[in-house]
Amino acid sequence: MGGVDKLDWNVQKYRIKIRGKKWYFPIFTNAVDVALVNAHTIYCIANGKMPLLNFRREVARFYLNLHSVSDPKNCGRPSYSVSSQKRAPEDVRKNPQGHYLERTLDGKQRKCAVCKKNVRKQCVKCDVGLHVECVIPWHS
Repeated sequence: MGGVDKLDWNVQKYRIKIRGKKWYFPIFTNAVDVALVNAHTIYCIANGKMPLLNFRREVARFYLNLHSVSDPKNCGRPSYSVSSQKRAPEDVRKNPQGHYLERTLDGKQRKCAVCKKNVRKQCVKCDVGLHVECVIPWHS
């Protein structure tokens, strides 16, 4: 029984203190704790002494850095940034001739270039969504 008591003592020392809403979450966190303590024991036999807290930190750092090596721009949902949108050049935008609003060709909503709200009108020359109130600030 000495091994079980030692395992329980090491698991209790640095227990994962995250509470979940599901019934199985404490079972999962306990399994992770037991796996970490067992891995620490095997590591100490093979490589020499290392405190359990430092071992847990090294494991956490390893898993945190595992995906940060890849390009962070490719992680997660694709963004819809202003830089990727098609915009009119500055000289076309500031030219006072030929700018008028009409409904979008496909009838779908677009984002207003000034206030970022949904709009169904666009400037024909600039090809950006605009409200009637936002036409002058956008073209000046």
